[in-house]
Amino acid sequence: MKRKYFRNLVTFMICFVLALNISCFSISAQTTLAETTNVQLYSAKILPTYGNIGNMVGYYSTGKIYIKDLGANKNVTVHYTYDDTNWLDQPASYQKTLEDGSEVWTFKTPEQSYTPTHQVEYNCKFAVKYEVDGNTYWDNNNGDNYFLQDTTMIYDAPFVLSKSVVMLDKDISTPHSLWGFIFLKNLAYDKKVIVRYTTDNWATYHDLNAHYNWKYDNDIELWSFDTMHDNSPFPVNSSGEYAIGYTVDGVTYWDNNFGDNYSFSPSPDSSN
Repeated sequence: MKRKYFRNLVTFMICFVLALNISCFSISAQTTLAETTNVQLYSAKILPTYGNIGNMVGYYSTGKIYIKDLGANKNVTVHYTYDDTNWLDQPASYQKTLEDGSEVWTFKTPEQSYTPTHQVEYNCKFAVKYEVDGNTYWDNNNGDNYFLQDTTMIYDAPFVLSKSVVMLDKDISTPHSLWGFIFLKNLAYDKKVIVRYTTDNWATYHDLNAHYNWKYDNDIELWSFDTMHDNSPFPVNSSGEYAIGYTVDGVTYWDNNFGDNYSFSPSPDSSN
């Protein structure tokens, strides 16, 4: 009788383990599919902060996230670490709904204090979590997590792009010029990058050529533009808007600020 009871118990345990493994596989498969369809990072960058005398005192990461609208009750969270040991969660914030019903969310991780030495190195590793109606979806860069690092020593990658191909880094508008920086995926050697701007609500527009600056270790390139250096017909004290076009292999990708375009005005010092 004891042998029969033991045999039944072993059989039950084996069946339970097999059922658990099948259940885990199903969850993993569902999560993998969701990573590519329901949530994806657009872009991110790591930035320093400075003190009153211009010295660097800290850093943080910021970026934009794509999600498919799967329900009203949702949370988007950035799961991040600055030291590869302590992982923390930072809520993202809703920015806007696009024409196809998908949403853009933004995030900014809390500032991490930093005292630079002769050799600079600071980084942030993260993944994106999307919770909606009892389901959780991840974009963890296909299992590698996203990695940002600014350094003078080893691996320099202060920008990362995923769903986006080209994005504005920052711009400065003055009464006499508009200038700024762009980061993009290096999809091929031959490429053209322009800034298309208007000062009369698109009755007319001008294409300003951007220029290559350098390539980072993760194959992201930094480009710059300047209306003054390119002798562009930029009226003094003008206001307007612009978008960025990146043409490579016969395809043009646009960064138009998710349909809103970027705006500029003749303030002495304004930046995005």
